[in-house]
Amino acid sequence: MSKIFEKNIQALIKKDSLLATKLFSITTNKEFEVIQQGEDPINLNIIDKKHKYPIYKTQPLKEIQQRQKELKKFERYPSLYFFGMGNGILIKLLFANPTHKQIIVFEPNIEIIYIALNIVDFSEEILNDKLKIYLPQELTYAKALDILLNPETQLFVKTYELLIYSDYYEKYYSDEIIKLNKLLIRAIKQIITNYGNDTIDTLIGIEHHIKNIPTMLKNPYFRQLRNKKNSEIAIIVATGPSLTKQLPLLKEIQDYATIISVDASMPILEKWGIIPDFVTSIERVEATGKFFENTSKEFQEKFITIHASLQHERVINNSFGDKILVMRPYNYNKFLALNKYGYLGIGMSAANMAYELAYFLGFKKIVLIGQDLAYAQDGTSHANGHVYGKDEVKYKNTDEFVTKYGGKGIIRTTRVWNMFRNFFERDIENTKQKGIETINATEGGARIEGAIEMPFKEVVEKYIPKKKKRKIKLKIAPEKSIEKDLVKTYKKINDMLIYGEKIQSQIEKLFLKIAKEVEKLEKLNQENKLENIDYKKLIKLSSQIDKIKSKMETKKFVNIYGDTIQSYLVNKELDLAKIIVKPSNTEIEKKAKIIEWIMQHKEWLFMLAGSINAQRIVMERSITPLKEELKKRNLL
Repeated sequence: MSKIFEKNIQALIKKDSLLATKLFSITTNKEFEVIQQGEDPINLNIIDKKHKYPIYKTQPLKEIQQRQKELKKFERYPSLYFFGMGNGILIKLLFANPTHKQIIVFEPNIEIIYIALNIVDFSEEILNDKLKIYLPQELTYAKALDILLNPETQLFVKTYELLIYSDYYEKYYSDEIIKLNKLLIRAIKQIITNYGNDTIDTLIGIEHHIKNIPTMLKNPYFRQLRNKKNSEIAIIVATGPSLTKQLPLLKEIQDYATIISVDASMPILEKWGIIPDFVTSIERVEATGKFFENTSKEFQEKFITIHASLQHERVINNSFGDKILVMRPYNYNKFLALNKYGYLGIGMSAANMAYELAYFLGFKKIVLIGQDLAYAQDGTSHANGHVYGKDEVKYKNTDEFVTKYGGKGIIRTTRVWNMFRNFFERDIENTKQKGIETINATEGGARIEGAIEMPFKEVVEKYIPKKKKRKIKLKIAPEKSIEKDLVKTYKKINDMLIYGEKIQSQIEKLFLKIAKEVEKLEKLNQENKLENIDYKKLIKLSSQIDKIKSKMETKKFVNIYGDTIQSYLVNKELDLAKIIVKPSNTEIEKKAKIIEWIMQHKEWLFMLAGSINAQRIVMERSITPLKEELKKRNLL
């Protein structure tokens, strides 16, 4: 073992032990041959023995130098993504540029990785997470998401480009390149979607949450449910078209398995006489209330309902029996520090929430039924008995096609359902590492990668024990604890309001300066007097923008206003990242860049101040129920 390879392996063991183990088992080259061309000992070519084709067509070092020149247009990019590693020398040379925070390499041949790690010392880059190496054939959607969610580089995902290392890879791996590119683009779309695209939705959620705080505190707290599973298996019941065929069997085994139903399935289960243990409800829209209005009070009193604390009053007021209001893991919720009441709802649907609940309860086996996430063959979107009709969702031009359950053929789905599927696939991969098995017994719809596909009848025969499940009992926090949390929350919300007013004022002052300067720039452009632009002033304004951005990165700002601003401003930041990565080697390029930067920030500052102001207005008007509760208790 060469000293270079040994150093690389030792570093890799700390960062990716699985890849290190695979590399450690290689003792010699079998599929590839390394040839020194000329006298220079690092002028090394790699020959594919099967195809008799080299990675470098001519002289390796000359090709590497030429490729370096071609990649100069990416010199401002924090992240680079390569398909292929070659002999590793090009990758090492690129790290001389400190702007490159991370280089991701997807190399389909483990033997080439082995060769490169014998030639070049990457130990420092591996240990500092600057170099990540993956076998693309083993890459899952969840892993792709993790790669792109690097905090230092995720704001640059719109600048993503998959760079092909050399003609060799394009010639023999074109299908793999296309497949990998599609997977990474799918993950990028999800990241952008996660930031949200509607500030109004966020503000509605904040308003509902603050209004619901007294109700949340007076009801049982979520944290008591950790590891409180009441049977050996959890069955999550969604409302896909295939649910109907599973209901007779579900009714038979309802006493022996924990049933977690989404709110939309609740009226259907009542008609069948199937009592769930839990119902999850996450949507902030008023229309969700119809699921509860169409389910009797007597039926609801037989199970525990887990509500997101940001739900509309129509939902909360029509929910009966034991209910828990749990916070979604947004920053503004965490700032209030009501940790006993817990966090749930990283995913986007009630079914995603149900899966998270099953994990929280401590289940090692989770079964999905009715989780089609696609239209049925007859075009229906939901199960028989769905409150809004089995054909509530109609075909759209934006529909997508994904792999069918069972793996044979494709099936039509919506963009939203596909996002729900993305969350399932990520969660399933993460829970699998913790020994949790997920079985998709839907027997229809879209394939959910990572879940074992098995008929529901087989699941019942194999895994459902004839042992009755236990009843889960809930408790409410002591009165003194409730009162303490009411007072604390009221003070924290007032702190949020005072802080917001102060920072909004600073942003508005800078906005007025920028707006005035942009007006001057536009006038000079119209008069063809661009030579009169005061670049020193622009640089000074850019510095002031940086100070505002520094304040936005503080923990307090992120916790209080981060969720509201991200839906618009983070998407704006993704576009601003395109300016950052533009070359600025000449004086003309530098000047053009600073002008574009200042002009783009006029709207950026306006929206930032507006978003903070909108949240302040929402908080001020939604704090009334909390005030009234404090007055009633003589605590204000």
